[in-house]
Amino acid sequence: MSNHKALRLSPACIKTLTKVEVDPTSSHQREFNGVFELKQMFGDKRKEFEANFSIRGEDVSQKSEVTWYEARENHPTRSEYRLYFKPNEIMNKAHVGDNIIIGFDNNAHLHFILIKRNGEGHEGNVPDWTRI
Repeated sequence: MSNHKALRLSPACIKTLTKVEVDPTSSHQREFNGVFELKQMFGDKRKEFEANFSIRGEDVSQKSEVTWYEARENHPTRSEYRLYFKPNEIMNKAHVGDNIIIGFDNNAHLHFILIKRNGEGHEGNVPDWTRI
């Protein structure tokens, strides 16, 4: 168990991971759909971040680039935002049913915290992005 001080993230959202988000045989997306809660966090302009990915309760973390973008920017009537993340060691360990928290710390650094299904702090099934 890690003895690091708990991060305070605000704004932040949590969601339970689905097959399409974690199984490379199901999808090569490596992204999350930019629903209302994520759009409130990131806005409506393309942004790139260096994010810190970690697993709650483990002494492992990795920095990786993420991009917030409008996938349908050339479509006159459709809007579809997405949060793309590059493949990385942490997300390679993610499984269906794990929770993921995405949020900003007090220094405006972006964090992705994976909470394993049987791990401390797992919130059960959170089917849609939920502000925390």
